[in-house]
Amino acid sequence: MKNTLYLVYPKSAESGTIETLPKTDGMKLVQEDDFLKNHCDVADSGKVCITSEASLESILKCIKDKSKIEGIVAMKDKHLFRDLLKEMFPSINYHLISFQDIETLKISTKKIIKPIKGCFGTAVKTIDKNSNLDKIAQEIKSEVQKNSIVLSESVLSQSEFIVEDYIEGEEYAVDMFYDSNGQAHIVNIYFHPIPKHVEYLHMIYYTSKAIFKKIYARAIAFFNRLNEKLQLKNVALHSEFRLSDKLVPIEINSMRFGGMGLGNMIYHSLKVNPYQFFIEEKSPDWKEIWKHYPESNFAFLIAYNGTQIDKSRQKPNLEKLESEFTKILNKTVFDYQKQLAFGTYTLEEDFENINKLLRIDFNDYYEKIK
Repeated sequence: MKNTLYLVYPKSAESGTIETLPKTDGMKLVQEDDFLKNHCDVADSGKVCITSEASLESILKCIKDKSKIEGIVAMKDKHLFRDLLKEMFPSINYHLISFQDIETLKISTKKIIKPIKGCFGTAVKTIDKNSNLDKIAQEIKSEVQKNSIVLSESVLSQSEFIVEDYIEGEEYAVDMFYDSNGQAHIVNIYFHPIPKHVEYLHMIYYTSKAIFKKIYARAIAFFNRLNEKLQLKNVALHSEFRLSDKLVPIEINSMRFGGMGLGNMIYHSLKVNPYQFFIEEKSPDWKEIWKHYPESNFAFLIAYNGTQIDKSRQKPNLEKLESEFTKILNKTVFDYQKQLAFGTYTLEEDFENINKLLRIDFNDYYEKIK
């Protein structure tokens, strides 16, 4: 059905998206097995989103359109992704390696190493000629082992990695979709500042009128050019970029908006429902929306589990963490015993307090279980 969107969720995956979903006319929330059994035929030409990377491989099996499969797979696999964009960004060097190759790498310039399939910033490392590659390899192994408890092999590669040139610039993310005619529509843009403690890499994203003004036109131009190659229709994308003199993509995640509820933060802040716009194949009137919030910053915060906590003896101190916030617009608490974080928040914050929050060490926000 043209005006039905199927949102597919797996049996187990990272929390956040379902818990923060806005009410959406025309959207059906379907468990992965149910979708494969009863709705598989809509994956080719209909609208399907996933809540987690864990469902992507299953949904791809429902798609018969070879070019659509190739386009989605090329964006998920970091190596194929660079191959796809080589013509658009010919100066970026990259190559595949196995885990065993990490310690013997010959590095002369700054590089990024990451799993060819990844999520949540797991095992993404910046390296240069001075890096201790033995230590880097052990850190990667530890992160992959820890997060593979939650993230399957189809989501997080454990043995294949890509090494590519470090792309300078500030980091931004964009949620968008291609409609049934292949036209691009942007439903959110957010800035991703790097926190003091890089172990909590994705802890804050925030958006504002100024951020939209800086990124929107460049992002639309990129997505239009990308679809000249891919010819995708009815597909949602969550993309990450770096901006220096031009906007350069770092990665693109297919069939979903921002994970863990990041894609829903725009609803809890500006009442923009990305799924509703996808169903109706429209773009939000951003000029009109931002007219009412010319100076506001809306932030999404992931409250990570501390890196040095003992889950059997400690629990999150929500009250202490929340005392750091200016205004909470949405709050979702997770089972920290089973997840990589203990919750997410959508906040309205001033710029000064966002910078303060970026210095948080979540180890300081745990207390003894009484």
